Amino acid sequence: MRQQSLYRAVLACFAPLAIAGTVHAAPLDDLRAEIAAQKARLEKLEEMLQATAATTSAATRKAEEATKKADEASKSAQSAAQAASAPAKSKGLSMPAGLTIYGIIDAGVEYGNYGQGSRARIQSGLGSASRLGFKGERDFGNDLSAYFQLEAGVSIDNGQNTGHSSNVSNPGQGSASSASVNSTGVAIFSRNTFLGLNSKTFGDIRFGRDYAPIYSITSASDPFTIGGATAFRLWSSAAASRFDNAVFYATPKLAGFQGKIAYSAGMENNNKADVGVTGGTPGNSSTGPEGEGKGVSASLTYSNGPLFVGAGYLDYAKMGTVTAPATENAHRKSWNLAATYDLKFAKLYAQFLHGEDTQSGAVTNKSLDRNVWWLGAAVPFMERHTVRAVYAHLDDRLSTDRDSDHYGVGYEFALDKQTDLYTYYAKVTNKNGGQNSLCAGGTCQGYDKDSGLPPNFSPSSLMMGARYRF
Repeated sequence: MRQQSLYRAVLACFAPLAIAGTVHAAPLDDLRAEIAAQKARLEKLEEMLQATAATTSAATRKAEEATKKADEASKSAQSAAQAASAPAKSKGLSMPAGLTIYGIIDAGVEYGNYGQGSRARIQSGLGSASRLGFKGERDFGNDLSAYFQLEAGVSIDNGQNTGHSSNVSNPGQGSASSASVNSTGVAIFSRNTFLGLNSKTFGDIRFGRDYAPIYSITSASDPFTIGGATAFRLWSSAAASRFDNAVFYATPKLAGFQGKIAYSAGMENNNKADVGVTGGTPGNSSTGPEGEGKGVSASLTYSNGPLFVGAGYLDYAKMGTVTAPATENAHRKSWNLAATYDLKFAKLYAQFLHGEDTQSGAVTNKSLDRNVWWLGAAVPFMERHTVRAVYAHLDDRLSTDRDSDHYGVGYEFALDKQTDLYTYYAKVTNKNGGQNSLCAGGTCQGYDKDSGLPPNFSPSSLMMGARYRF
């Protein structure tokens, strides 16, 4: 009886829970069913997203392929157009590796007076000597390269080549000096022609025709770089600019220092001392005496930041007739000092040269003894404008005392880095019968004492032109 009572009591306690479980069983089943349905929908949505992504990727690949094909077609069309505009290339011809074509095209109007009356001339090379050049270089590795240069002077006003002086006779002019008229029709590459080997360790060696080392530092110390209103004509009267039939050597640069030396064999085939400019002993038709042009030139320079200084030396046998009692042809010895300093707002230039000519056995042993010096400046302003000026003096140390003064000014306007317009003015004064002339531009086209300049006359020149470098 007591057990039945306990059973009823326990049943009374858990009965509500059983009833509650029954009541909530139905909503829980519904919830499970809803979750299953949502899961199915999510799985279907995921399948749809994957299918869409695959379609998009395929479309993207097709678009990229189409773009690539369009680019290739465009390049092919451009290549075809270039080939059509360049027939030489379509035949398989192309510029060899390492070959460069370069030059300067310079021409303008000169209004000058060289003692023959004032006149206007259309001239080539007033600012810089016009030229066309070819350079080539091949690198063999192991710090060794080979190179060459062929440079021709070009007269833009008439299409002829121009002559440029050296230490030997110029067949077209019969003189080692440049003088008007400058078109000779003789040498094709009348400027520089050489072949060389270069090593950063052992230096540079070249063979052919090139600037004498004494000239190289002169060009660097001239505010007009041997053109325009330059005082080069006074300098060249006691030195020489180029060596023919020569070997040139330049040391590597060391702590800013560099040395150069050149030896010229001269005319090479002259072997009779009595052969003059117009011929002499039968059987020898050479144009100069034995040893003409043979000589040496050297320089030592130092360059560091804004400062450049240099010293040069020249010793060579000049051209001319050896006539008794002379026992050798005339001999020229020169030395010079040069310097520049760049102040950024202005660059300063200075040059001093001493030169003398002697001839052993001649009645007059010393035929030339002079000092030439100049001071100059170049002032750039407002990016495109440059003003240049030079004053030079020739001191004749012989008893003749034929001194000269040179005045030169110029203005340049740069259209771009390669092209500029210019105006230059130069004048030389002479005294005591002097006949020193000015250098009208880079090819020295002013008349000198050998081409009509009267004694004591003061030549002048106004030059206006344009220059294009490539």
